[in-house]
Amino acid sequence: MTRFLAEMQTTIVLAGLRAFDGDLDRFVVFTLITRQSSSTPIDGMDVAADPPESRAISINSLAASLSRPFETVRRHVNALIAQEVVARTPSGVVALASGLQRPEMIEMSMTAHDAFVRLVEDLQRFDLPMPPQRNTSAYHPAVGVRAAADIMLAVADNNRGLHQEWINLVLYSTILCANTRSYTYDPVLARRYADQFAVPPDSLRRPLRVSALARTLRLPYATVQRRAEKLVADGRVEKVRGGLRVSEEWLNLPTSVTVSTISYQNIRRILAAATAAGFPIASPEQAYLRGRPAPSVIHERP
Repeated sequence: MTRFLAEMQTTIVLAGLRAFDGDLDRFVVFTLITRQSSSTPIDGMDVAADPPESRAISINSLAASLSRPFETVRRHVNALIAQEVVARTPSGVVALASGLQRPEMIEMSMTAHDAFVRLVEDLQRFDLPMPPQRNTSAYHPAVGVRAAADIMLAVADNNRGLHQEWINLVLYSTILCANTRSYTYDPVLARRYADQFAVPPDSLRRPLRVSALARTLRLPYATVQRRAEKLVADGRVEKVRGGLRVSEEWLNLPTSVTVSTISYQNIRRILAAATAAGFPIASPEQAYLRGRPAPSVIHERP
């Protein structure tokens, strides 16, 4: 599940970086505002009105939720207001339906939706228990977009004690995504190395260079190198010949396993809510908007 989540997060983050010109913090702030507003870009296809003021979120709440300085969050909110995708109200900020209907927002939303569907399909394919299909009403893709946002935000919140900031979790997940590509979707190897009791050999774990990580996430090399050094220093990541590799020892610590267990429970809760809202859990492939997304591209070479 951790590997599938890393694939989902990397796919959605890269889509968000494309929509926000490589600004990870702005994408994260936008995601939380939009989810608080109970709006999605896909909603904008058939919802004309902007969300009511009661769904606004204050900058203080945003900063606290994201563990980011108030001034940093305020700067990003002001930029989003200038971009006319969110608006300030007496109660805080809300997402604007008109801004959410922009092509880049629709594109990001559709990618997030299909990445969520892929996650569900993968969990089902590898025999993880799914909630029962009780609601057979028509499915609206906005349900999947909201579920994708909920999973991203829940995983970030669950990992706050381990990774402190969203950017550290994104770096870690992208490294993990690259390291495990050779067996994430392999029907035999994925099951063989499904838990902490079976550690995959080094020959299957492809290191990722700092330069490739920076290019993939469109972040400054110096920023990625500085943060990667901290990940190495506290044991989350190890530096090996050829680049960076997630530490299996750290990944299998009781605290890390506990966070993974909580994440899985939250995902089941989110899946149950999506299923109750009409998501076709029995046959998730029917929900794709554009088809199963290909694995996100890790830029190994300039």
